[in-house]
Parts: sequence; C-alpha cells; structure tokens
Amino acid sequence: MISEDPRLIQVVPRLTPARCGVSDHAILLAQELETAFGIETAFVVLNSDEACSVSYPAIHCAPAHLLHACLSLSEGRPGAILVHLSGYGYSADGAPTLLADALANVKADRRFRIAVYFHELFATGMPWRSAFWHSRRQRKAVHRIAEGCDLLLTSSQYYADWLQREPARRSATPVQLLPMFSNVGETQEATPIAQREPVMTVFGLAATRQIAYKKLAPLAGMLHDLGIEEILDIGPEFAVPIELNGIPVRRMGVLATDHVASLLSQTTFGFLACNPLHLAKSGVCASYCAHGTIPVLAATFSEEIDGLKDGVNVLSPLTAKAAREAGLVSCSNAAWHWYSKHNLRTHASKYAAWLKLAE
Repeated sequence: MISEDPRLIQVVPRLTPARCGVSDHAILLAQELETAFGIETAFVVLNSDEACSVSYPAIHCAPAHLLHACLSLSEGRPGAILVHLSGYGYSADGAPTLLADALANVKADRRFRIAVYFHELFATGMPWRSAFWHSRRQRKAVHRIAEGCDLLLTSSQYYADWLQREPARRSATPVQLLPMFSNVGETQEATPIAQREPVMTVFGLAATRQIAYKKLAPLAGMLHDLGIEEILDIGPEFAVPIELNGIPVRRMGVLATDHVASLLSQTTFGFLACNPLHLAKSGVCASYCAHGTIPVLAATFSEEIDGLKDGVNVLSPLTAKAAREAGLVSCSNAAWHWYSKHNLRTHASKYAAWLKLAE
C-alpha cells in the first residue's frame, strides 16, 4: 500500500481548465490518481493568481515561496512534488530560471522528492527570431532543473535523448519516455472504420488551426485520395474558411470534452500541422489516437518516431492513397494501440509507483 493519506503536490504555471493544455493535463492526472490509486492532489500555481473553481487545495505564489507553499500543503511533513515544465508558462522568455532557483531550494531542504514532466525543453529558431537569443538561457535553466530531479519524464524520444546525453547533467537518474495522453477522453476500443464518416477534423487552438489550413490548402490531391467529404473545425473562433479545395468546412466552435470525444469517434481522420518529431508531445495527436481517429500530416517521414510510422499509424501525402485502398482499418487500430501504451492510467501508474517507493 501507499503510505497513509498520500498526496502529490503538482506545480503548474497556471490553473485554468479548458484554456490551458498543461492545466487540463494536470487536473485529469489528479482525477485518475485519486480514482485509481487513492492519491490526493494539491496544486501550487507559480505564474498566475487567476482564481479557478477546481476542487483541489491550491496555493498561488511566487517561485521564491514554493518551499513554503509545499510545506503548508503537506502540513510540514515530507512529501512529493510533480512539476509540469513548459518554459514559456513560467517565464516570458521561456527560461524558467526562477523555477530552477525554487526547486534547488526545495531540494536542499530534503523534505520533498521532485519529479518533473518535461512537456517542452527549449525553443529553437533562426537568428532573427527571439527564440534563438533566449535558447541558451532556456537550456541552462533546464539543465539545472533536470539535475535536481528524482524522477524525470518527457513526452518524446528527442527530448529524452537530449536530457540523457547532456554532459552538464551529472545525475544518474534515468530519463523515462511517456508520450502525452488525451485531454478529451479515451475509448476502451476504437469505433470501426466502417461506422465512421469520411470526414477530417481540424482541432486545437486558433493559432495551430490557422497553420493547419495553410498546410492543407496545397494538399488537394491528398484530400481527394482520402475521400474527404467534409472538414470539421473544432476550437476557438477565428476566420475559418468556408471551404477548402471544394470541401465544405463546418465550424463547430469550442465544445465540451465529451462532445469532442464523440465527434472524434465518428470521424475517420484528424489533421496535424506539427513537425513529425513533435507528434508524441502533441495533445491533439493523443486525442486523435485515443479515439482511433487516424492522424494525417502534411510532412512525410521515413523513420519510426516515438513508435509512430508514416503509413502505419499516421498518414501523409505519400501514404494516403495506398492506405485508403487497403481499407484504413489497420491504420486506425495501430493509432489506437500506440496510444493505449501511454494512456492516462499508464501515466497515473508511473507516479503511484514512484510515491510507493518513498514509503
């Protein structure tokens, strides 16, 4: 058994359900930890004083007061902290230096074990982009945070490799790979392809959907090869096109998670504008795969990335026609089976096992 009255303190940059992917991730994890393992959650929010209606104890504070907040939530007893790391959430320049200072203070106190889930590491870009100039500071902060962890997890092999090979990280703690889970629910089994509509979903924030439509516009041939009859647009408002390459676009707006889940289970495809290297860190990709909806990319890739392979569990302009001719059943099943290996229960199990070791 896990120790009496077990509690995990989750550290997030903000706690705004339905408006922040990291917030939704942390809250769903809290629910699963309590339901499946009897582990309670409390939150420390470091970069926002915006009130929210979550039913968990929460303290909003500056990074310098992190240790005090954790001791208040644990009533002075030893405990465990899970930090959700997305650099721009904690700092305008993406370099969470104050968070690194705060965690070093917690580590020195020796009363809390520290786990970090690296949603992201650092930004990269060309010299005329701000990310280029901030990247060095971001990397340095990530080095420091990783060095002080007792448990390191991240969403992609690319991130894991970087964390593992960095010579500045002297810690022997191995980096564990755990791709993102879906923020809009999961299915115990995927709806058969024969029961789905020849529809493609475009889902996510306004900025990402704008990019998606720009990348979809020159892909009329792929849309034809897949037999797309309609595009469903799900997410915050912006100037969504009425049609794309002759295919009508139906605007759905912001929907409740159960409604999104229902729509994904009825559609065959979901479009992603992201780099193939970032598929495993994409909550949208996780949402598609969790419902057996086949992810479709604008870019092709030849090597397997984080267990995903073009033509097997994702499609691109290079593989779309052959996959449709083969019936699409294997693609949908492969996407769902890939997701099932790192679903919400798998994430919660990882932290429950880690807490048990602290007994």
